Amino acid sequence: MKPASLSLRLALTVSTLGAVLVVFLAILAYVALTHELNTLARDSLDKKMRQVEHSLVLYADTGDINSKPHILLDQVMGHDNLTLSIYERSNLRSPLLKSGTGMADPRLELKAVRAATDQLSYSTSTDAQGAKFLTASKMIRLKDGTRVPVLLSMDNAHDQALLSAYLRSTLIALPLLLMFIGLSAWVAVQRGLAPMREFRKVAAMVSTQDLDHRLSVVNMPQELSELAHGINFMLHRLDNGVQQLSQFSDDLAH
Repeated sequence: MKPASLSLRLALTVSTLGAVLVVFLAILAYVALTHELNTLARDSLDKKMRQVEHSLVLYADTGDINSKPHILLDQVMGHDNLTLSIYERSNLRSPLLKSGTGMADPRLELKAVRAATDQLSYSTSTDAQGAKFLTASKMIRLKDGTRVPVLLSMDNAHDQALLSAYLRSTLIALPLLLMFIGLSAWVAVQRGLAPMREFRKVAAMVSTQDLDHRLSVVNMPQELSELAHGINFMLHRLDNGVQQLSQFSDDLAH
């Protein structure tokens, strides 16, 4: 089997390294984008929870939540991806107040309610339809000292759509980018090895009757320039040797 040419080997090596780098950067960008979206979602829930807590401290007891829910409902109005749920600790099956249609699975909501503590905590869940939610939960104290579990759930559909769009565009662009890298590597290698053709050209013209040819070192890379100087010096010594041998033969003939 004929071995691959040096230019093909170099082009494949550069293309492989470029492909690995591009794939690595694409994965890194996906991870960074996912992390940034999660951070933004958590910050948004944190700010909204503080607003809800500030409003809840104005309520005298749980009865006020039922009778005057508009203050709390205003906190999530206009946020279609947010669901606010407030429960009474003695009755975790039925919420005192619920706004929004997110996280409709009662089992997931009940699990988040039971996990609520005095410190703000986050959890992620996926319902039966595959929708993903980020939920912030916290126990908040009312005026009379009653502590109620509060849930704020954010539907991550928009974030998931953004990530899916990124993946689709990456999968479409990646083959084209890899082809461009491969073609660029081939052209770069061909230009880099162009001086080697000068070596082959001079070597084809050199013979015992014609040793005057020399390699031009103008604009030649340093690594090849040193080799060219060595070959030129060798040809010069061969030329001198052949001329001396020819002179000796002529002297013998006379």
